[in-house]
This record gives sequence, structure tokens and C-alpha cells, in this order.
Amino acid sequence: MKKGFTMIELIFVIVILGILAAVAIPRLAATRDDAKAASIKSDVGTALTAIPAWYQGQKDVRIAQAMQIDTSSWTKNSDVSYTWKDGTNNCITIAIHDMNQSSTDGTWTDNNIALSGTDFNASNGAWLSTATGSPTLRIIKAGTTGTICSMLWNDMGLTEQNISMGGQKVKW
Repeated sequence: MKKGFTMIELIFVIVILGILAAVAIPRLAATRDDAKAASIKSDVGTALTAIPAWYQGQKDVRIAQAMQIDTSSWTKNSDVSYTWKDGTNNCITIAIHDMNQSSTDGTWTDNNIALSGTDFNASNGAWLSTATGSPTLRIIKAGTTGTICSMLWNDMGLTEQNISMGGQKVKW
């Protein structure tokens, strides 16, 4: 008598493996999204502490000087502005603003970001603003389109924030 598996046994094993794969693959993709969202939220948390501390010690508003930012994830807009995109959709912007600027409608765009030569010295990051204010770190909600972006703003509790880096009250 020959020993081995019958065709029915082999088919059952293949069906079971197919079911396991159908369950495991979506869970693996969700785990990857969760990890990416956690990484981005960690970057934002680091920015909230590192950038104001760097400014207090060095009087330098350039973000890349204050923290190591992953340029494969974050797009550099300027020395004082980085944006993270969920695919092609903007999600989060970390930027330095002049706190004495005002917005008539309460919304803030990239046009309000501190400007090299006007608000800060590009070569050493020194704040140049002649106004009585100081730079403000802003975490800006650029959108919620995309799986990871939606997860960050809706599920993980990420919020827009304004942090005065010079110890003055933010006027917004």
C-alpha cells in the first residue's frame, strides 16, 4: 500500500491556506497604515518640543536645525515649513509664523508662513521681525483625505496647535 496524501486532503489544505491569506493580507496592510500614522504623530510630537526648545537656546527658527526630519516622508516647502502628504493629498504642515500677522477670516495658509529675509535670516535662522512679537510654531491641518490622514486627525486625536516660541501670548 502506498503512503501519501489524497487529492481531497490536498484541496482542503489549499482552501485553508487561501482563507488564512485572505484574512491576513488586509490585516497586514492595516498594520502598516497604523505604523505610518504613529510615526507621523511622533514626528509632530517631536516638533512640538524640539523646535521651541531649539529656538530658546539658539534663536534659530529653521526646522531642520532643531530636529532630524525624515525627508522621505515630509516635503520641505522652505526652511521653516514642511508638509506631510497622504498620497497626493496634503495632510499636515509644520510651519513657523510671525505671531503678529493676522488673518481676516481665521484661516491660515502657506502665504502666512515666515519669509526668509523678512522674518528670519536664511543663513543662521535668526528671527528678524521688527515687530514686538516672536515666531510661532504652527501645526496646521491641511486636510483629512486619505486613510492615514483621516486616522491621524479623526482617530488618533491630532489637533492644530499654535506654540509661541518667545514666551508671548499667541494672538489668534
